[in-house]
Amino acid sequence: MPVALSGLIASIAGAGAVGAALQTGLAAITMFASTTLGGLALSLGLSYLASSLFRPSQPKPEDVQQQVRQPTAPRVRHYGRVKTSGTWAFAETKSGNFYKILALGQGPFDAIEEIWIDDIRLDLLPDGKPVPPSKFRQGTTGKSLLRVETRVGNPTEVAYDEIVSAFPQWTAEHRGDGVASLLACQYAVGQEYYLSLFPNGINTNYRVVARTSRVKNPVTGAIEWNDRAAAVIRDYMTHADGMRLPESLFTTPLAHAGWVEAYNRSNEAVALAAGGAEPRYRLWGSYQLNERPADVLGRMLACCDGRLVPTPDGGLTLDIGAWSEPSVVLTGEAITGFSEVGRGRDVMTSANTIRATFLDPSQDYQSTDADPWADEDAVSERGEEAKDVQFNMAPSHSQARRLMKLEWFRANPSWVGTFNTNLMGLAAFGERLIRIQYPLFGINSVFEVLDFKFILGEGGILQGATIQVQSMPQDAYQWDPSQEGTAPVSDHTDVDDDLPVPDAPTVLFSGATAELSFPPTGNLLLSYMVRWRRTAETEWTVAGPLANDAESFSTPVLLAETEYEFQLAYRTEKGRLGDYSPSTVVTSP
Repeated sequence: MPVALSGLIASIAGAGAVGAALQTGLAAITMFASTTLGGLALSLGLSYLASSLFRPSQPKPEDVQQQVRQPTAPRVRHYGRVKTSGTWAFAETKSGNFYKILALGQGPFDAIEEIWIDDIRLDLLPDGKPVPPSKFRQGTTGKSLLRVETRVGNPTEVAYDEIVSAFPQWTAEHRGDGVASLLACQYAVGQEYYLSLFPNGINTNYRVVARTSRVKNPVTGAIEWNDRAAAVIRDYMTHADGMRLPESLFTTPLAHAGWVEAYNRSNEAVALAAGGAEPRYRLWGSYQLNERPADVLGRMLACCDGRLVPTPDGGLTLDIGAWSEPSVVLTGEAITGFSEVGRGRDVMTSANTIRATFLDPSQDYQSTDADPWADEDAVSERGEEAKDVQFNMAPSHSQARRLMKLEWFRANPSWVGTFNTNLMGLAAFGERLIRIQYPLFGINSVFEVLDFKFILGEGGILQGATIQVQSMPQDAYQWDPSQEGTAPVSDHTDVDDDLPVPDAPTVLFSGATAELSFPPTGNLLLSYMVRWRRTAETEWTVAGPLANDAESFSTPVLLAETEYEFQLAYRTEKGRLGDYSPSTVVTSP
């Protein structure tokens, strides 16, 4: 069964992906000929060396936050809570209105929690119009100039009524089944106001914060929104838009028990330095359906210290790292030989500083640098020897730091080596941690198994095993909130991007002409607009834009003995208009 399982996984991942997935335990159990050993070896791929050679660069969480305009964009699926835009699925104008539908990702989402237009969060009424007061309403409380609707992507969806009404070719059958989507309606408004509302025009970026895919809880069996690592990984491996492995692989008694244990490990409460607690391992992020499955699975496993393990009853389960005194002890009686046994790693593969990125919701759901995990004494002595890792599906600084601590111990083991054993070594098959007691080197330590090979002799007779290991002390898995380090400080600022409002102009009459004076704009990109009207009327007369350095303006001849009001506004060189100033009210002579 293990060989058949490895072939199935390899056929999905592709030949190139197998090498990239060795570190995760996904890679095949492969057979190879060995002329030097005079036999065959069966290799369970768990090698970290191979993963470092083949692992591709990861996509970043912010990659999904920009809308995409291309006819055949790859489909995207999300886990956990994400901030995302989408692919243009429809865009048309009619009667000065602009309509756009974005495909946000494979549904169904559990809920869409926030709507963002560029960098502004929108509060919407149930009909999708902005809650007043809002700059997206006339006079902040009047007619809405914007409307946003969303769909979570249920298996059977409902077409957007406004699009069906405005465009006869778009019918009620254009539902978008199974695809979460967003409709943005930018309504007609005077050109002088349009750019102040939509400075990016039709390319205005709409984003949502959403609780995305619903997944199966391995413990309860409930299908619900869940971001625990074990639930997410199990869903990805079985989902039709994921690896498509048969459910039966995960429901054998031993496999199911392993998934339950992994879920409970993911769900353990970990205390936070700021108070409170969070689940130990969560996964938030996205993948494109044209990515190699091994790449997607690899970054999921990296964010929860996970590895896949075949079970004796023909199943496949998940092991999430936890330290415990190993039940398997290999002594000198079991060890028949060794190679490359040494104190720690060489200078090319060790590191005294671990640098990592993680997904930071407080930084607009973007990848952010975590506080480095460094051995300050070693850095002072030898300089920084850094290893860079990516935990871009880990949505908290605490989770990233816990994973960085494990990376540091793996980069700085007390012992490394490869041991040949007799048949007693078979007890280590499928184990993460074993204890090795080898008096020849004075070794009595717990080791993490990196690679395991069955040694077959002539005639296919099983003779023993070759086990590659590195030491893994209990301290690597012990955690105290004080080890969180300093989380990045959010650099988000609420910036008012509206144009400033000028002061009311000074107005004096020279005969029947009004003379307005005002200070220069002081900005090469801004010019004045001037308007005036009789106070008894509603229609304004508008003039401008004036020269950039203008400090005065003369009106045409006005009516005598009539009360007028005068206002100023700033206008950008691209036509964006700010709010008009308070009025100066003067009666003509």
